[in-house]
Amino acid sequence: MHELLHRPDLRRRCLAGPEQCDDGNADDTDDCLTTCVLASCGDGIVHTDEECDDGNASDRDGCVSDCVANVCGDGFVWARVEACDDANDDDDDGCTTACAMATCGDGFVQIGEECDDGNADDTDACSSTCLHARCGDGALQSGEACDDGNVDAGDGCASDCTLEP
Repeated sequence: MHELLHRPDLRRRCLAGPEQCDDGNADDTDDCLTTCVLASCGDGIVHTDEECDDGNASDRDGCVSDCVANVCGDGFVWARVEACDDANDDDDDGCTTACAMATCGDGFVQIGEECDDGNADDTDACSSTCLHARCGDGALQSGEACDDGNVDAGDGCASDCTLEP
């Protein structure tokens, strides 16, 4: 307290309300703020036991309300950064482990998809619409002489994707 007498700037702040602490220094990163209030998560100052502290209670920004950095997989959707965050390791449930909404072409087979190889190549075993390649799908696959997008006979390409005489 003797030091505070020589530091009127600190003394004035501490006398403004009831003191919770008083360490007599101007360091807000320690356990006692210069306002003589105990440091806590949510006070807007990053303390040694905190990853971050943005001074708000929002879980949708870079720092969640328990002063831990928002990361993919924590269950909190970081606005404008993550599309979803279901806090699990299941890539087949609508939200991938990359915190992106599941879509055809993401490399994960979702409900309604027969396959998903993560590319837009229609000449491999899985089409860009996430259906298994098959004769009549309009994409020439290995082993097909033709594929006109249908299985109609008499149009130059037979129903088994061989050339008609």
